[in-house]
Amino acid sequence: MQQREMVSGFSELKDLLIRTCKIERGRDLVKLYFSESRNTLVMHDYDDHKKEICICIDLDLKVVWEGIAGNAQFLVSESLNQASPAVFLNDGFKLYGFFRS
Repeated sequence: MQQREMVSGFSELKDLLIRTCKIERGRDLVKLYFSESRNTLVMHDYDDHKKEICICIDLDLKVVWEGIAGNAQFLVSESLNQASPAVFLNDGFKLYGFFRS
């Protein structure tokens, strides 16, 4: 994946989380966090882990949630080819400047 597609994918994932979980703070204040649990890949709001979306329903079979499209789908699919999809996504989210301390 090219850098532009990855940045776009993270932006699309952030928008999906904001819409789905009805997050009301400013878009620039929303930080994503990814985790793996019970053979699934979950995307959380970093500041409120109760706001989450399961983005891969089966890590072994690499089944991406059907609600994800475009570059976000390519990004999640690319993460599933890594040893740890959550680490890949968390590192990428930080690398591309989405997560500033």
